[in-house]
Amino acid sequence: MDARDVAEAAVTRASAPFLAKAGCIGSVIAVIGMLGLGVTTLIAGAAKKASDAKNGGGECEIPGLPDPPSIDKVPGPILAQQIHHAKIIDGVAQERGLPGRASLIAFMTALQESGLQNLNHGDRDSLGLFQQRPSQGWGTPAEITNPPRATGLFFGGNPGRPPGLVDVPAWQMLDPGRAAQRVQRSAHPELYATRRGQAEGIARKAGINLDRLGTGTGERPEWAQPADPSEAPPAECTPAGGSTPAGAPFHDAAADWPDEVRNRRSTAEAIEWAKSQPGLNQKIWWRACLEFSARVHGWKAAGVTSAITHYHVMPAHMKHPGSRDVPPGALMYWKTGNPHGHVSVYLGDGMIISNDVLRPGYVDVIPASDIESKWGAKYVGWAPPFFPKGA
Repeated sequence: MDARDVAEAAVTRASAPFLAKAGCIGSVIAVIGMLGLGVTTLIAGAAKKASDAKNGGGECEIPGLPDPPSIDKVPGPILAQQIHHAKIIDGVAQERGLPGRASLIAFMTALQESGLQNLNHGDRDSLGLFQQRPSQGWGTPAEITNPPRATGLFFGGNPGRPPGLVDVPAWQMLDPGRAAQRVQRSAHPELYATRRGQAEGIARKAGINLDRLGTGTGERPEWAQPADPSEAPPAECTPAGGSTPAGAPFHDAAADWPDEVRNRRSTAEAIEWAKSQPGLNQKIWWRACLEFSARVHGWKAAGVTSAITHYHVMPAHMKHPGSRDVPPGALMYWKTGNPHGHVSVYLGDGMIISNDVLRPGYVDVIPASDIESKWGAKYVGWAPPFFPKGA
């Protein structure tokens, strides 16, 4: 969990009375579900292929996800991948005879942990949909980044592996967010409950029945077939009319900042300070891209909670969407498939300083194009180093 998660936790605590009521309602539903277990209905079927995303250029132009996310505003390519992964998760649940409630819990967990994306990076050695860690015995990186296999690990019943959902006593009786926490053991368990509405919305879009009955044991029926791990998620969309390909080089431009851009370091001082940081070898910047970018320019904090939020509040005349001609010292933004996005400081000559890309938690000087070509993010554009709420 980083500072953004702590901020989300504070918002969640402020709405605790509502969540408590939601938890009571969820418990009643769980009791009703338990009463139906004696006449279990198993719905056979493996995960179906997600339909190809057919997105026009307009959907590609959405500058980022709101924070917290609203399913009606999620960019088409990201939503298509979320639906694809939701179908895989539900397919594994059906194969194992688990009820729709198990799928709901898995959706909520994956949305909080990875944005329901199959990530190849994470906190320390965390990977995949559920950010499972090889060092904690969840499996090999190849297993954890295989969505059907990772889902099976999350659902549990795997000898020699950490306990999963079906290993939690009376998991069907627990509030979904609490059940997720019993598996994940997060430092901020209340955040899983905030993902329920989004999870239910994705299920509706995917045609998934969350009221489906099933067993609570996760014992796989003999007739079940494994989900196809070769299914690839929908590709990112390409704006209509053509565009610069992802991974293309970036070029220097003149740093003619507007008058209101005033930082505690000059641009030259900021770049010199940034270049000195990798040599310190400090593992203190996990999921702290905006904080680090503010530190580069002399601030202790940016004053907002996430990179995409910072881009949203940036004055319109300062934004340069899609431009690959970037002044040294500028802030560069990317969409990453989660609500927070990513921001880095451009150093010139096509290079940026960025946290988490080469080494989770550390900062390194890397080609700006690597964020797209090696990390799979989508470039949004650049803006001057403007921190009106910096502290």
